Amino acid sequence: MRYKMYISELRTIIRIQRKVVTGTGIHQTTSWIDLGNTLSSDPPRYLRCKWYPLGGTEAWIAQSVQVIDAANVVLRYNPLITASCRLIRGSIVYTIIDPMDPDQHREWTVFKVKASLNG
Repeated sequence: MRYKMYISELRTIIRIQRKVVTGTGIHQTTSWIDLGNTLSSDPPRYLRCKWYPLGGTEAWIAQSVQVIDAANVVLRYNPLITASCRLIRGSIVYTIIDPMDPDQHREWTVFKVKASLNG
């Protein structure tokens, strides 16, 4: 059975970034580069996805309010998207959780994301 999606449903604009560590030992630097780019100075690469909000939760942690925003994301298949990548929507950075190809046809990538927003 094929995962049913239509291109017209891809309305949300996002960016997916991979982590790049340069240097060794104490002189390591970490930067985030959009998938498909080679340098952090390259222009941003925007993607379209279907965004299913899962609703947020709110908790008091260490005398501050912490809001957790979560969603399901569906976008065109890309084998470079892994759990070590991150997603940016607007100004919010999300952690990618368990990306997968739901029907093994290499058409769509589906995963959950979450962001912790300290208040």
